[in-house]
Amino acid sequence: MKRVIVLGTGTGVGKTHVSVQLLLGWRGRGHPAWGLKPIESGVSEGEESDARRLQAAGSLSSTLLTSPAGPSQAGVRPRLHHQALAEPLSPHLAARRAGLEISVSEAVRWTTQRESELMALHDNAPHAMSLVESAGGAWTPLSPSASCVDLALALVPASVLLVAPDALGVLHDVSATLRSLEAVGCSVDLVVLSASRPRDGSTGTNAGELEGVVFPGLGEAAPRVRKVFVLPQGSAEGSGDVSDLLDAWQALG
Repeated sequence: MKRVIVLGTGTGVGKTHVSVQLLLGWRGRGHPAWGLKPIESGVSEGEESDARRLQAAGSLSSTLLTSPAGPSQAGVRPRLHHQALAEPLSPHLAARRAGLEISVSEAVRWTTQRESELMALHDNAPHAMSLVESAGGAWTPLSPSASCVDLALALVPASVLLVAPDALGVLHDVSATLRSLEAVGCSVDLVVLSASRPRDGSTGTNAGELEGVVFPGLGEAAPRVRKVFVLPQGSAEGSGDVSDLLDAWQALG
């Protein structure tokens, strides 16, 4: 099994869309793939959650996901999340208002247990992809003492993929995020630009500017793969070509 952790430069930058494309693409190559979102806020009964979209894109077993595991939260079966929070707020705040506290160690335990169960379902396939998507941006708080970065670090070994919008301001956002992640020992392997925001004058040029201007000045904070991958504007789920991105991820070893 190879694990990939999906972080974002902020909230609403297209992490789930990119994750879905990766899952569908890896399955299209004949390998098992599943997506997990241990913690998610803004989960309302009757509405599609990010975790549900990941489930639909991956090779998850509906029987395993819907097995009894205690009371549901916000109308979502517990096997779909470690913690599902109703209010669309930073997870630490949504949890506080719900009288809960998010534990990174418990989220890691839930994630690794789910991975073990899913690996068993797929005969311990060595080329299985386990994709773990964070909640919000890389530095979004999960509790007063932990952020999504702490969850990512606790799940290493893994490839770390950083998602950002192909829009004005992304050169700063990617640079700042890469520098801050490197400072705490969270090295990024791959950077992906998504079409999560309306097109502007910079759209279509940002990948080249990151590769030619930003990355050379970052030193050790630069991503392991210096090529920026772009999901084009308007690519519906299942239609985006992520072959190059999957090839680069697979080559990381």
